[in-house]
Amino acid sequence: MTRPSIVCHMITSIDGRLLTDRWPCSEASLLEVYDAAAARLEADGWIVGRTTMESHYLRSVPPAPADDIGPRRDHLAPGHGAGAGICICLDRRGRLLPDSGEIEGAHLVMVLRPTVAAAHVETLKGRGVSVFFLGTGAGALADLLARIGAAFGVGRLILEGGGEINGAFLSEGLIDETSTLVYPVVDGQGGVPAIYEHRGETRARRLALIAVETLDRGCVWMRHRVIDTGAGSQEGEQ
Repeated sequence: MTRPSIVCHMITSIDGRLLTDRWPCSEASLLEVYDAAAARLEADGWIVGRTTMESHYLRSVPPAPADDIGPRRDHLAPGHGAGAGICICLDRRGRLLPDSGEIEGAHLVMVLRPTVAAAHVETLKGRGVSVFFLGTGAGALADLLARIGAAFGVGRLILEGGGEINGAFLSEGLIDETSTLVYPVVDGQGGVPAIYEHRGETRARRLALIAVETLDRGCVWMRHRVIDTGAGSQEGEQ
């Protein structure tokens, strides 16, 4: 199976920092620029991590004890097959508890570890959420994306994670394009999370400029194609 192409879409300070609540500007002004650019990427859905989802949309609960019951089958919620706009949330331990299977008009797809408690999985299913399971080892993330792409007929997804999720995708060669909005502010504080952060060993990637544009509020939008994506990629170095 072929996975969807992935565009990492982020808004950052000029020094690559992500904590927007530190910036001397309103959240509304940031979202206005960010969402307008995201719409122009014409993606079929978006990917976020647990922290981002919890901060903006869903409440969390303490994870139930793990169930070591072996392989788990993905669950596609009825009525949400090919052609549906989707929001994919990586919640490996099963801590988020949505009220329904919809987030901002998109169908919610929760990604869990196979060991997440069966009761939690059944609760998600009962609320109309699609559930997919992320394995371990090399290629697990690429396999997950391919399964989701095939189930929903999506060919292009926006990655809107924090630094660690973005770093994991980059390290595994799963980012095809970057879409970086540089807001006119400098953070300057050491230790503040950056766009891409990977705890293990990784290597630098080469980029090719697609476009650069000045947007409202002095924000600069840069789009690049990743031309050295490494293992798991759709295309090699050109």
